[in-house]
Amino acid sequence: MGGGAERVSLQLHQAGLDRGIDSHLAVGFRFGDTPHTAEIPNDANRSWWARNVLRAVPALPPPPATLSPEAVALRRGLKAIAEPGRALRRAQGLEDFDYPGTMAVLAPEGVVPDVVHLHNLHGGYFDLRCLPEISSHVPVVATLHDTWLLSGHCAYPLECERWRTGCGECPHLDTYPAVARDSTEQNWQRKRDLLSRSRLHVVGPSRWVLDRAADSIVAAGAVQMRHIPNGVDQRVFTPGDKQAARRELGLPTEPLMLVFSAAGRTSAYKDVGTIAASLSAIVELVAPRPVLLVSLGAWIEDDRTPGAEVLSVPFTPDPRVVARYLQAADLAIHAARAETLGLVILEAQSCGLPVVATAVGGIPETIADGVTGLLVPPEDPAALARAAGELLLDAPRREAMGTAAIERARSLFGLDRMVGAYFDLYGEVAQRA
Repeated sequence: MGGGAERVSLQLHQAGLDRGIDSHLAVGFRFGDTPHTAEIPNDANRSWWARNVLRAVPALPPPPATLSPEAVALRRGLKAIAEPGRALRRAQGLEDFDYPGTMAVLAPEGVVPDVVHLHNLHGGYFDLRCLPEISSHVPVVATLHDTWLLSGHCAYPLECERWRTGCGECPHLDTYPAVARDSTEQNWQRKRDLLSRSRLHVVGPSRWVLDRAADSIVAAGAVQMRHIPNGVDQRVFTPGDKQAARRELGLPTEPLMLVFSAAGRTSAYKDVGTIAASLSAIVELVAPRPVLLVSLGAWIEDDRTPGAEVLSVPFTPDPRVVARYLQAADLAIHAARAETLGLVILEAQSCGLPVVATAVGGIPETIADGVTGLLVPPEDPAALARAAGELLLDAPRREAMGTAAIERARSLFGLDRMVGAYFDLYGEVAQRA
């Protein structure tokens, strides 16, 4: 469990099991105990030399734990020794597709599937070169949780438009997933070739990402494109008693409480800096009321703003804990440089919180501006502070927005609605095949 892509794939897998469908989840790294979940056997399919060297590689810990910098360096060094050619290609800036167990998705746990559903493929486990062959054997649904398939390396191109014409001269080599050198044109061409020889039923959680897919190399391999918004389990993310939630979490009951969440490896695209920079202005606007900012999954350091307390909570994969923090808050704030939809925004609204968020990517599809929250320009701490202060000072408006947010989330972004749409699609593509 990490960000939105992991949560959606797990929700769909569990929904299949609940419906009596023979569902299997093929993952790069297995940390939990969800039934019918199997690791793709990449290391087991490597050379004898690589297998023996890789035995000394430090194991990835389950979230939210991380490896120490020393362990990361050791892991990288041992992998370079195990597969020097692969390490050289990565040093040249070529995206790493060397995952020799990928074809096992055609028979996870020995079962041949009727449909394969692919989620994010850049997590260090999937060989994109297998995509044409996989999609020639079985119908493939591919959900674009970000725009990595469109580009020469990045999960989001930010302001760059070179993904439309071939990449190269990349202005953001260090954005996730980073590359060592600018081979983005070669990476883009390789993806274009693979996608043109594939057959994909493409799904976008937002119309924003589908519009970009239609103008990209993904379109060449798309049998169809469909809009299915992410869904929220509203049995978990539901309004709750604010003071009771604060007491349970050990939080003070007096301050006005803001909550921000940035879970998952792509949190580099969340704008923690704008959140931190807006805090002093928010405090000035709502004085003399104290302010508590709770940041879930992202570390914010601020011990210099009088009247404000910042609490950084480590990432938790347990949605019930996230829901409890949302139930304890007065307002959710969300700053991002790029976002396909914004699952945490939907979760906050399902808990009855209005949301102040930056108008990037698919975020405007999640918020009815002025009705369920407020949209502000990206990377503008002053605008974020003004909007947040405006709502914190107006409790009746917050309450009205929260009620509207619940109604909108239930009608458009429910878990059952998402699951039903995906299983309808599975049935259609399997019958067509």
